[in-house]
Amino acid sequence: MASIGRLENSREGILDILRRRDSASVDELSRELGLAGATVRRHLDVLMRDGYVSASQVRGGMGRPRYAFSLTEAGADLFPHHYVRLTRRLIDEIVALEPADTTGRQGAELADLIFEKMAERLAREYAPRIEGRTVEERVRGAAKLLAAEGLDFEIVVDEGGIRLLGRGCPCQRFSGLATTLPEDSSRGACEHDRRLLEQVVRAPVTALTPSELPHDFMCGYRVEA
Repeated sequence: MASIGRLENSREGILDILRRRDSASVDELSRELGLAGATVRRHLDVLMRDGYVSASQVRGGMGRPRYAFSLTEAGADLFPHHYVRLTRRLIDEIVALEPADTTGRQGAELADLIFEKMAERLAREYAPRIEGRTVEERVRGAAKLLAAEGLDFEIVVDEGGIRLLGRGCPCQRFSGLATTLPEDSSRGACEHDRRLLEQVVRAPVTALTPSELPHDFMCGYRVEA
């Protein structure tokens, strides 16, 4: 019989995967967790019973119906959020707008301007606080500070250089304003984040293409050492 701790770890693993992705099938969860499909289904049944996960049927194909699973609001609330801090920053930028800033701009253009100004303010605030003689040291320092703003990056350093992999950006969460790349409209890079990173790490930063991203990341950047 599986221990309670192992069961809880498996369910936490499912929740964590769904936090990083819009949705996932049983097969996808099974591959990522290294668990049998039947085991994953049992965990999903418990998580749906508790209101943390929901299921929606995927159209298309023949045979047995396929379902995609995603976090509910209650499931998302299990993870720490930075929305309050981010919302305050957005409100500050809105209040600071001058009439000249808004003239001729509507809807998405105004929102894009607000995110641009917020990124510039973050760069001015954090750049002096980033220490490190090497680019990698500055990247790690920047990632730690920006995590408090809801910019959650995983750092990968290998033969491909230094990469920052993200699971979404504030622009996407709040307004879908990220500059997505044409190969895949759901995965791309935010130009605001790219410029912000470039200023705080003091090194050239380029966006990764969707084909360069691991499947569970929404955006990514390469930093030149």
